[in-house]
Amino acid sequence: MFQKADKCLRTNKFTEQLEFYRRLMGFDVEQVEGEQQLTFLIAPGGERILLAGTEQQDLSLYLTEVFDQPILGQSFYLSAPSSFYEYRDRVLAQKQHNAEWVETEWGWERLSVTDPEGYVITFWGGRNLSDGQIIAFYDEAPTRLKKALEGLNDQQLDLSRAPGKWSIRQIVLHMVDSDATSLAMVKFALAEPGRVFHGNAYDPDVWAAGLDYAHRSIQAEVELFCAIRSHIGGLLKHLPDAMDRTVSLSSGHIVSVRQRIEPLMGHALHHIGQILETRKVHGV
Repeated sequence: MFQKADKCLRTNKFTEQLEFYRRLMGFDVEQVEGEQQLTFLIAPGGERILLAGTEQQDLSLYLTEVFDQPILGQSFYLSAPSSFYEYRDRVLAQKQHNAEWVETEWGWERLSVTDPEGYVITFWGGRNLSDGQIIAFYDEAPTRLKKALEGLNDQQLDLSRAPGKWSIRQIVLHMVDSDATSLAMVKFALAEPGRVFHGNAYDPDVWAAGLDYAHRSIQAEVELFCAIRSHIGGLLKHLPDAMDRTVSLSSGHIVSVRQRIEPLMGHALHHIGQILETRKVHGV
């Protein structure tokens, strides 16, 4: 029995895509028996991706209950390979596809490659930061967010940096929900280290539609974001060994506070950068 994938790519160019990921990107391939245009791709970091031709109909047998299926032009995030820099150099040396390497001040590094269909595959890695650096960047996000939004009127909140990208308004609401949905896990880990935590994954695009990100005010949400960061930041500095406290997920996987706070730190700063990029594109 095959292991299900939690990511899916639909394609009109199945053979070309398969060759691209296998030969140029170094993915392993696990063919689905009896299916001509259905293959599991195993990324260098271990993630399983279902590559499916557009004529394939019901894929529920091959995918987890919650899975990521990007639209064309949207980034598709994967963890960095163990030898990230060697992998980066090999991919960048292949000039036949659009590839980009970006480093951030908060330690995150990413390699983005556009595949033949137009999906943007982005590998995330990063330099090691001290706990003090992680908490400092985590605490800075509210100030950076307010500064990034300063002077924008309600109409300008609906600007996006490119067609198909989220607006500034949608980005802000997504940032807030990311922090809000992570709050319970962090609090349980801090208050009851080792406790089993039962959480639900969520699809950001489903929430954006279901909670009407495109038309809502952001004032209360920005205040909530600032309050969460102040509250959690205070606990991280007050409690001994806070970053090392853990919860055990129902799957058996153990997650530390550090493993939740560092992604949240970078996630917010990344999106604040997108807001600033949008302002630059539109000259506001």
